[in-house]
Amino acid sequence: MNTRFGTPISFAPVEQKIDRVCERATAPDVLQARQNVILSHLVRHIQTAQAARSNTFLREYELNAVSFTALMMLFSSPECALNPSELADATGESRANVTRICDELVAKQLLTRSPNGEDRRRVDLRLAPEGEDLVQRFLPQMRDRVHNVFNVLSEDERDTLENLLKRVLTELG
Repeated sequence: MNTRFGTPISFAPVEQKIDRVCERATAPDVLQARQNVILSHLVRHIQTAQAARSNTFLREYELNAVSFTALMMLFSSPECALNPSELADATGESRANVTRICDELVAKQLLTRSPNGEDRRRVDLRLAPEGEDLVQRFLPQMRDRVHNVFNVLSEDERDTLENLLKRVLTELG
């Protein structure tokens, strides 16, 4: 469904506003600038729509994007365990926010905290069996309901888009 918050998604109003700016601008490279601005806005609109779709799905599991990312980082780590500082680095969140998220996930019995076997001052975060079950249940649904949006493109188009976006990202880095 091509909607956001029940309203059809249309990029046309944004493009019309960009066109008006270009009409009024006096820059000699206005056509190239127009396309670059449109591409930037398209990427942002796609990311926003994708995040909204993902958040709607995650709410069904009483999760948010940060708790989902934390679960996925634990799921993808060796032995499904990380220390809080590694989890903060992996999620890009502050240590304080990771502590809050972990408190919530522990309360939901999706992860556990335990002393590190080698250094008692450290704590290990582990994906609990309930957390593992939850991830195994929602990953196929997440794929079907959120990520399959790119299936409107052929495999070659997806490969091309991936390569082009990686080039742009490299330029930003």
